[in-house]
Amino acid sequence: MKNRILKALPPKEYRLIDPHLKLIDLPQDAVLYDAAVLADEVFFPEDAAISMLSGTAAGDTLEICVIGNEGIVGLASLLGNITPCRATVQIPGKAYRISRDALRKELRRCDTLRQILLQYTAALLIQIAQTAVCNKFHSVEERLCRWLLMAHDRSVADRVALTQETLARLLGSRRASVSVTASALQRMGAIRYSRGIIEIIDRKHLESASCECYENIFAAHSKTGDIRKPFS
Repeated sequence: MKNRILKALPPKEYRLIDPHLKLIDLPQDAVLYDAAVLADEVFFPEDAAISMLSGTAAGDTLEICVIGNEGIVGLASLLGNITPCRATVQIPGKAYRISRDALRKELRRCDTLRQILLQYTAALLIQIAQTAVCNKFHSVEERLCRWLLMAHDRSVADRVALTQETLARLLGSRRASVSVTASALQRMGAIRYSRGIIEIIDRKHLESASCECYENIFAAHSKTGDIRKPFS
């Protein structure tokens, strides 16, 4: 098991949760739920990464946070609220699925799980706030490096399958700007990009070229466990 929330549970609490968990495959671009719905299911990613996308009436979208095996997808529904944004799989992989009602029932008996979820919620709020600052004030290069580092942390491999068009949508930038930036990073030897596959070659370069947002987000999540490579 790779999900750090589930791994952190004491045996007694995990035995209560385990019968409700189902390991499933999440294909890339799958929509787990749309905005403004009360989701029936909650997901604990194993090696998948899910983007939470907020959009406009005109159809433009922007990633407000990304969730991997450090977290849980569906917190709003778990609290009885409608989902504030769309949850889309960016990095395919496996996840444990559990019904919202089953998890809410077991939360009443699982003190450790409640505490971990509170800590994770605080870290996720910091990620959302820091991402908003990053998208407003930092360059495309800084934002792209930050995103690649976060994707790398949540991936089991050094390769991420993403088109430049998708990256532009996630970062709230123009595709041309992402293309120019990705080409520059490739010339510097930080990444290798070919046919929609980005391979991390020099992580140290990405860390030096990223803004402080990556370290701030990392520090927030570190309070609920170490998410730096290796992620598991």
